[in-house]
Amino acid sequence: METKQYINHSGGCKGSDISWEVFGNLYGIKTISYSFYGHKQDGEFPYIMNTEELLEGWKHVKEASKSIKRPLKYVEDNPYVRNLLCRNWFQVKHSDSIFAIGSFQNEQHTRVNGGTGWAVQMGIDNDKNVYFFDQPTNSWYQYYPTYKKFLKLYGTPELTENFAGIGTREITIDGENAIKQVLIETFK
Repeated sequence: METKQYINHSGGCKGSDISWEVFGNLYGIKTISYSFYGHKQDGEFPYIMNTEELLEGWKHVKEASKSIKRPLKYVEDNPYVRNLLCRNWFQVKHSDSIFAIGSFQNEQHTRVNGGTGWAVQMGIDNDKNVYFFDQPTNSWYQYYPTYKKFLKLYGTPELTENFAGIGTREITIDGENAIKQVLIETFK
């Protein structure tokens, strides 16, 4: 039987990113942490992006901005934040599916809060399977394009071989437990 090699495409930041990496290491998952010059991240295997790659990411940030109706004014005027969002594209680009931890921006479950929301939207815009753990409701959701929203899952999703394990910096115990449960379900 062939052994699968799982790779997590993440950002190496405190909170959810590092939780995906630390817990994933226990199962032999390699994490690539996308970063850029001047960005502090704590991932074991950083990938420092060049200017051309960041410009590629910017095209996808602009597309996501239209989809989620978030203005780019603050982002355009802040190169650091702009690069954070641009690197999100590479987490999405190299993954088969997105597994994110955070909270919804609205009660309709169509948008996700914060920087995580940008990466989630890039995944949606590029037809990736997107799974989202909403910490306030302690529940997993999956995005369904037909309904243009996230619907609650009554179970735990399983990882694909190339996934983006991402999310909020303010991860809770419930968020950490959700990551652990995905790993248990995947490797049972």
